[in-house]
Amino acid sequence: MRRLIVLLFLLSTYAFALVLRLPEFDRKNGIKEVFLHDHGDRIEYTIVFWDEDHPNTLTDLLYDLYRFYKWGRFYDIETFFLYPDRIHFPDDFCDSETYFQLENLHNQAELSLDQFEHFNGKPVVYISTWNHMFSNKPLRGVSYLNYKVEKTGFGTRNDAERKYSWRKNVKLKLTLWLFFASLGSMLTTILLKGRSKLCIVVKGLTTTLIATIAMLNAQGPEWLIFAGLIFSLMGDVFLEFDSLFFQGMLAFFTTHLLYSIAFFKLFGASAWWIFVLIYAVVLFQYVFLKNHLGKMKVPVLLYTVMIATMLSLSFAVLKHEIYYARTLIPIGAILFAFSDSYLAWDKFVKKFPLRNLMVLSMYFLGQLSVALSAVVI
Repeated sequence: MRRLIVLLFLLSTYAFALVLRLPEFDRKNGIKEVFLHDHGDRIEYTIVFWDEDHPNTLTDLLYDLYRFYKWGRFYDIETFFLYPDRIHFPDDFCDSETYFQLENLHNQAELSLDQFEHFNGKPVVYISTWNHMFSNKPLRGVSYLNYKVEKTGFGTRNDAERKYSWRKNVKLKLTLWLFFASLGSMLTTILLKGRSKLCIVVKGLTTTLIATIAMLNAQGPEWLIFAGLIFSLMGDVFLEFDSLFFQGMLAFFTTHLLYSIAFFKLFGASAWWIFVLIYAVVLFQYVFLKNHLGKMKVPVLLYTVMIATMLSLSFAVLKHEIYYARTLIPIGAILFAFSDSYLAWDKFVKKFPLRNLMVLSMYFLGQLSVALSAVVI
């Protein structure tokens, strides 16, 4: 209880002891979380940014991959120390001339509090470059946002790294290994399809690995995604036998239903025009399929409507300012729907070329994308 009181005191005293200002045009790379730690003579501020964008797009992509490998994260983390009379920036100060400059970055500085602008009696720290160096001065002609500390954690730079970097976060590291294992298992499944009965085992293993990613990271509605992957595992086995095709379709119908509920619980409904567009496209396809379906007309129609619902709801995520893994949901849903569509035409209308490669690759990559959407920090 005493520790809780101390932590609350630190939060009320130090979280709002200064003002952070971010250029308005770079709000997409804004502050995700602030970590505070009392060292006795100073307060450590560790700022977690969603990302940092290099001015050159190609360089930014390569730089993101390098950062993900070297530091294990896409997030940018910077640290400085607030003393009673000064602020110390160990290697992240820049008296910048432009936000997108590439030189004179990562400087050390120790400035007295009277060298800072003040807002309501608090020193103002400006974020002055694309890679989030700090400054005591604003850039000319730049409009700034006052950042409000809405999410604050207690801890040091190491605590922030342990939370946001797969190199120091066991759960994230295991997720990454499962990701690569599922890709390897997916490729093995495609190579074995039609050549060996072992394909059934490896196919089930692939979905199991993907489901484990979802289970490892699931919170709240994401458990419905995990449940959907379990039904997908059942459908994977059923579809390997022609006599169990209907059971397989029923299992995947349940997957689409569970995904739909999960997406709605997480993000609400998509815009009405998305539903209209997707239902029109999917049902238009059904019109061409129905003459080849025989007794399967009604089941396939219901399945088609369920796919359209799941696909439509997947786009609701784009209404929110959500980054990284969450944006994989509509990508995964599209790939899943394309896989089902390709399989339906191949089974009921005519045999398509590269059927195994197209169906299985789109299906597994779609499922993997949906499972990875549960990786939210």
